[in-house]
Amino acid sequence: MFDLAEEFEIGFFLSYYRNFSIPHIAQVLAETGEVHARPSKRSMDTAIVMYELIEDGFDGVRGRAMVDLLNRVHKGIRGTNDDFLYVLTTLLVVPIRFCDAHGRRRTTAAERQAATDFYAELAKRMRIGHPFASYEVATRFLDDYEEQYSAPSDAGAGLMASTMSLFRGRLPRPLAPLAAPVLSTLFDDNRLSRSLGLPNPNPVMRIGVNLGLRARAAQLRRRPARTQSRFTPGKAGSGVYPSGYALHELGPRRRAN
Repeated sequence: MFDLAEEFEIGFFLSYYRNFSIPHIAQVLAETGEVHARPSKRSMDTAIVMYELIEDGFDGVRGRAMVDLLNRVHKGIRGTNDDFLYVLTTLLVVPIRFCDAHGRRRTTAAERQAATDFYAELAKRMRIGHPFASYEVATRFLDDYEEQYSAPSDAGAGLMASTMSLFRGRLPRPLAPLAAPVLSTLFDDNRLSRSLGLPNPNPVMRIGVNLGLRARAAQLRRRPARTQSRFTPGKAGSGVYPSGYALHELGPRRRAN
């Protein structure tokens, strides 16, 4: 799936926002203070942890450190098993759905199963019960969970306000003022947009964004398919870690005892 790396990066970014649409999860995220205080670092660290695990596996030195980090960060966090399972499921389903809708190609059944197996193993290592046997079961869980819990909330609106600058920064400068309707178009889910306080995009916006995504996919298909990972452990092309990062720098600051 190296050739879908750019699409998965966008999908991870969309999955990050999706958690804000669940009021009780948004409240927990707001209470930790990390998203408000360091929104860029929080978003980048989430992606890096996943990339480190994918690159090194669960039993490598770096992979074990990432699992330990996830368990440390989530220790004592309020939430049911389904809440934690939902967060993992967004990381599985949202990137694949974006690839299938807007990528240079659709994912294969084998790739979807491999991704499902990866997150099932991560759930096991994080002591989260009932991981999925198939991608299809995972998508039904995500859709049912959001049907039950997705709703507007003050906490979700606050998290969106703190993090919209991240999305604006990813857009071409002329589109930056239109970040909210563009993001809403990418979600393609009016209920989710309402829960996040985003406007429902008008037909012209939908057509424009979808034409842009179609042109992007066509351009990617004209390039040689990537055959190697674009992620280099310890390095990140971002203002958060301009000179690279050490594993101990990832995650929230440790609180003094």
